Amino acid sequence: MPEDWNDDEVLLGVLRRALTEPPPVPEGVLRAARGAFAWRDIDGELAALTYDSSLDDLALSGVRSQQAGLRAMTFATSSTTIELEVVDGCLLGQIVPPGALTVEVQTLDRAPSTVTVDELGCFTVDPSPTECFRLQVQGAETTTTGWITL
Repeated sequence: MPEDWNDDEVLLGVLRRALTEPPPVPEGVLRAARGAFAWRDIDGELAALTYDSSLDDLALSGVRSQQAGLRAMTFATSSTTIELEVVDGCLLGQIVPPGALTVEVQTLDRAPSTVTVDELGCFTVDPSPTECFRLQVQGAETTTTGWITL
């Protein structure tokens, strides 16, 4: 920063640089912009977050001295429910109703990965994603969760 703000030339130089050399775009804004274009199936149904244990009121936790080390989330549409739990660095999930399904884990920065879903609708993502991600369940219909940050 210039020390002499009373000098008009110094002030004009600072203003000139501010208008001609824009600051770099923050990485979080770039990731969000890339995510806006990552929508692969516009016809798929977006599952709404109906429960997130991280939002539970700690005053209702009773006499526990510390919080449990897991996080549970539920996403739902009119026909599909996706239950998720984060336990020991793993993401455990179950899709109701079960069926011939695949789950694709989508992140903003990497290629999507597909995980196996068993006959009960259960799946595991190990290790759980450390960056922002969403899940796309493909079966008779496509269901996508919102973006999740653990």
